[in-house]
Amino acid sequence: MSGHPNLVPPLTLLTPSAGSLSEMSNDSCNLPLDTDIFGLTCTYGVIFSLGLPSNLLSLWGLYHLGRSGGGGCQLVYILNLLLSDLLQLLTLPLWILYLQGAHRWPYGQLTCELVGYVFYVNVYASVMFLCLIALDRCLAIVYPLSSRRVRTVRVAVVCGVVVWTLTFLFCLSGLLPSVFDGDRLLCLEQYPVSPGYAYFKITTVALGFLLPLIYLKFLLSATLQPTLRHKIVGILVVITVNFIVVFGPYHLVGGYRFVSLLLTDRPCDLERSLFLVYRLCYGLTSLNTLLDPLFYIFLCPDARLELQRSLSYLIYSRLQIMVQFYHLAEMYVPTSNSLQFKSIIAPLSESMTA
Repeated sequence: MSGHPNLVPPLTLLTPSAGSLSEMSNDSCNLPLDTDIFGLTCTYGVIFSLGLPSNLLSLWGLYHLGRSGGGGCQLVYILNLLLSDLLQLLTLPLWILYLQGAHRWPYGQLTCELVGYVFYVNVYASVMFLCLIALDRCLAIVYPLSSRRVRTVRVAVVCGVVVWTLTFLFCLSGLLPSVFDGDRLLCLEQYPVSPGYAYFKITTVALGFLLPLIYLKFLLSATLQPTLRHKIVGILVVITVNFIVVFGPYHLVGGYRFVSLLLTDRPCDLERSLFLVYRLCYGLTSLNTLLDPLFYIFLCPDARLELQRSLSYLIYSRLQIMVQFYHLAEMYVPTSNSLQFKSIIAPLSESMTA
């Protein structure tokens, strides 16, 4: 360097010596963004492929259950839960395309903010409705008579409106300013994050995970008569395990990440070390869209019976079409293929006309 006093050294990633995250809020870290593409693409693909039909099938069963006058207030909570899941599922193809495009969002800032908003709303609306379902089961079993006034469809609808309103307002605060990076076309990704966003995420960990977890633990440890305890512990354990497995890793890793970012003087090193783990935990939260129909529809006897009845109707309708096709084939195509088709369909036709 002595022979070239004007030579500028190669550009390297610098970190603030003072350790202030605010000094880094306008800079960006060089992270291995391609390391999460395979894992998240597979995760989103499986969840979308299985979650979309299961949620639509569950909504079909709930629709017929509601028409028959069954379900009560729990029907309202489950319906809201599934609608939230369905909305989240419809965004997964966009996230898959985003990953396959090497973390480049080509759909514009407004679409990015809308999809990010849907993600946050789904996560925390799901948490709230899971807590309401758990509370409803406790009241129904522990206080079956005195809780009738509050366990009505009208009260459930009001609770649903309150949950959506609070969730909308709360999540909106996390998306201001924009979560879209117009220079690098990153959506819902910022490395390192701004101090305001870090504080918002720490708040979501406290209000959206730790507080509901304490609430569920309280319901589980409530003193109940032995004859009642076995009726309620099962559903509460299922809800709690689902809550911890799906939302726990994302919030625990996220809590450590955002608290550490406020304290460290090397934010990019921290972001680099946690990038893959945090992104995979982020993708794991979409698993609730797949588990909710299994846990909260098929554990409800009325909904399960109605769903079985609906499936029987759908299968019966398909068999009717096959039988009609068989009769047409017998009339107009009396060939060996028709005879082979007859050998398959004839037993079904006889059983349906019996």
